[in-house]
Amino acid sequence: MRIIDELSNGLARSLEQALRLKVTGYDQDEVGEIARDAAALWERSLKASHPDWADSSLFAITQQLRSAGWQEGADAMDFVRTSANHDKHDAQPDHDIERIIESLRVLQAQLSPLQTYAPGAASELPPRLRIRHMVCAAYEMFHTGETLYSFLEATSTDTWQTAGSIDDFQIENKHSQAVEAQLAALPAWTVNPPELSDLSSSLKESDDELWFIASFDATYQQVYDIMASYQHGLPILRGLHREDSYGNFVASVAQAVLTGGAPVLAGRNTADLEDVQKKLDYLIRRTPDRLKPLRLDRCNAATYQNAVRAAVAVDRDIRALVTSRGVLLVQAD
Repeated sequence: MRIIDELSNGLARSLEQALRLKVTGYDQDEVGEIARDAAALWERSLKASHPDWADSSLFAITQQLRSAGWQEGADAMDFVRTSANHDKHDAQPDHDIERIIESLRVLQAQLSPLQTYAPGAASELPPRLRIRHMVCAAYEMFHTGETLYSFLEATSTDTWQTAGSIDDFQIENKHSQAVEAQLAALPAWTVNPPELSDLSSSLKESDDELWFIASFDATYQQVYDIMASYQHGLPILRGLHREDSYGNFVASVAQAVLTGGAPVLAGRNTADLEDVQKKLDYLIRRTPDRLKPLRLDRCNAATYQNAVRAAVAVDRDIRALVTSRGVLLVQAD
């Protein structure tokens, strides 16, 4: 994604928020947040576009762009910046939401001319990581010759009943040492962290085959890349393979669609594969190019329902959507 696309995405989000507030009602703090977010986005984006601007203020950069000929954009940027400063420093800021909306629209229209005066805005941003804190619960099932790794949304207050599923992977026992070595290389990997002792006890009470739990920070795609190649095809009972969960099946296909590879599937009847691929292809085609490349992540049902309203593309059949930040969310079962 280019810097100019990041600016376009951010302006679209800010404008959508401002227009929604105008209809649903707002206080000055809410309007101020929009101005602050927009000003911060522009400052860090412009600094990234030109090495000489790294230590400059947004005001100084805007003045240089004005002198170069970016007059309308500079005027709009000045108003957004001033509104953001008032919100940060005034005891009782009084924002003009109509002028903020007008300024955001002018900035949208001035994105294309901006590239004339700041050519670096067309350069690519570094890949964006969508990092999350996860819990991994590992179960050793010697009678079936497999290890199950269950990745969870969980905190110290959760139990086996309230922890949310992200994904599950089954591998043959003989591969568990190699898998755990790769997982252990992820940031903040901690086995049996003390703060999760109650969660560990709860999971153990639910299933005495629990071997250990660990917490760590990573992207969902990092976890998928580690686990998928080890996902086994042992002949276990129908309904117990990872892809017998529809959400996991869709996530496997989505990862393949985004990376251009073949989905790693085991156990599930693949008759649905072509249908899901077509729906994901259509979902991605409906997504603006400025949001690409998309990043894959999972979410629970409540998060999915909350995200539907503001999504740029949705397919309810496969419970997948694209957010305004370029995240392809697939609901976990």
